[in-house]
This record gives sequence, structure tokens and C-alpha cells, in this order.
Amino acid sequence: MDKKIKLIKIIIFSVLMICMIIFIRLHNLTNLNQLKEILIENKLNAPIIYILLFSILPTFFVTVTILAIAAGAMFGFINASIYTFIGAFINSSLTYLISKYVAYDYINDLALTKYPDLYFKLKNKMQGSEGFILMLTMRLLPMFPFTLLNYVSGVVGFEYKIFITSSLIGIIPGMLCYVNIGANAINGFSKELVIAISIFLAFSLTTSLIAKKLYKKTDSDNTKNI
Repeated sequence: MDKKIKLIKIIIFSVLMICMIIFIRLHNLTNLNQLKEILIENKLNAPIIYILLFSILPTFFVTVTILAIAAGAMFGFINASIYTFIGAFINSSLTYLISKYVAYDYINDLALTKYPDLYFKLKNKMQGSEGFILMLTMRLLPMFPFTLLNYVSGVVGFEYKIFITSSLIGIIPGMLCYVNIGANAINGFSKELVIAISIFLAFSLTTSLIAKKLYKKTDSDNTKNI
């Protein structure tokens, strides 16, 4: 009976994923200009629509970068930052809970097969201050996709409080950079846009160097404890 239930869950989740991916592609929701058009056409309800889009689309691996830039162009820096932060909180919680309670077997097998290093790193350091620092570090590093971390954290049993607090703190710098680019891109190529892109590049370089040192430190700590 348990095997049948697991199989049914896997089938339902797979069908849902396929249907949503087809829907996203048919409506071109991965395109920056299309997202802006949707928000412009629904100007009165645009904040709610954007938060819903950010809450749902990354679940199906739509990049959060496009969403944040579109928000910056539509709402301006401050409002876009608030809406994006709310959407990120909802989506992080949603994908974490999906992987932990709905599609555990499917995602667990997939993560073990395709991302074993990430899986066991999270599995070995998922509690207390070590878990907090590890997740914070991974959120700062561009090499770790937003949605993938959410899903894998759920299946390895990463404590939710640690996961969500470190995640939300870790995404703030990058989120602000993307939103800033969008907010300064509305007037085309300008001095402000060049500055926004330069800030993003400087941030990416600095945080990558710092985060890589912290990430390597977790590896050396692991080796010492073995």
C-alpha cells in the first residue's frame, strides 16, 4: 500500500510539473518583456499578481532574476524589493514543504542521483549555527540555484526555522541588486543603469569570494570531525 501511495504521489507531482512547464512556455512567462506586459495590463492588481507569480513560478524553475528585474522596472526600487521579499518567503516555504511532504520520494531520489554533493553537505550540517551559516553562504553564491536549494533542504530534513531565516537574509543583497537593475533599466541604457550593473558585478565578485571561503571552511571542519 505504501509503495502504491508513493507511486501515485510521484505520478501526480510529475504530471503537475509537466503541465505547469507547458503552461509557462505557452504563455512565455520566462520572458522579461512578457512579464512586464502582464503587470502593465493589470496595473491595479499588479502587486498581488507579481507576488503570486513569484510565489509560484520559481517552483517550476523559472529564474528569480527575471522576476526581480521585471518588478524593479514596474514598481520602482522600494516597492519591488518589498514585493519580491514577500514572494521569496512564500515560494521558499512552498517548495520546502512540497519536497518534505508531497514529493519527498521523487525529489529525494533525484537529488541523490544528480546532486549528491549538495545533498550530503546539507544533510551533514542542517542544524544550529552550522546549518544557518551553510545556508546563508549558499544563498550568497550564484552557483546554487534558488529553487534547487529549497527542494533539497526539504528532503534532507533541514530545520525550517534555520532554513527560512538564513535563506531570507542571504537573498537580500542579490535581490536588491536585481531590483535596482530593473528600476534603472526603464529609461534604456543610461549612466544609472551602468552604475546598477557595476554594483551587481562588484557584489557578485565580493560575495562569491567571501562565500567560497566560508563554504571551504565547512568542508575543512567536516574533515576534522571525521
